[in-house]
Amino acid sequence: MRQWLRKLMTLNGSPRGIAGGFSLGLSLSLVPIPFAGMFVALATAPLLRCNLPATYLGTAVVNPLTGPLFYFAELWVGLAVLGQELPTWAQMEQLDAGGWWQVFREAIGPFLLGAALCCTAGFLLTFPLLWWLSSRWQARHPHREPADASSSGSTGSAPRE
Repeated sequence: MRQWLRKLMTLNGSPRGIAGGFSLGLSLSLVPIPFAGMFVALATAPLLRCNLPATYLGTAVVNPLTGPLFYFAELWVGLAVLGQELPTWAQMEQLDAGGWWQVFREAIGPFLLGAALCCTAGFLLTFPLLWWLSSRWQARHPHREPADASSSGSTGSAPRE
């Protein structure tokens, strides 16, 4: 975890850009339509002046392995806010196709509510934390340019921007 955070803090961006990018990527990847949130986050990041690699890293948190856990959590949050309970496994085993469809129709509202709450909470929790961490990291580890242009294979003496 420490190595992963170190890489995130060294993405050559401002603390706001890194924190905003990661938070944007994470929160939009929680949208319960696979890959839609990732594409929207990556398309929106440059418009919001967010760091693109940080945005991508944020979207990678929700992936095919972790997605079911996050989506289940969204359903659980939505049901809890509405005061409803998850159906038991014994109840689900007894359902036919029509019963599964009915459960799906009844769960879509709580699921979308939970997704909206989790997206918002994801952004509100990660942005300030990553902004603070990135600010501290960059203050302690100022970005250093190579001593001369020859280290990058360039032979010209023009100043680099």
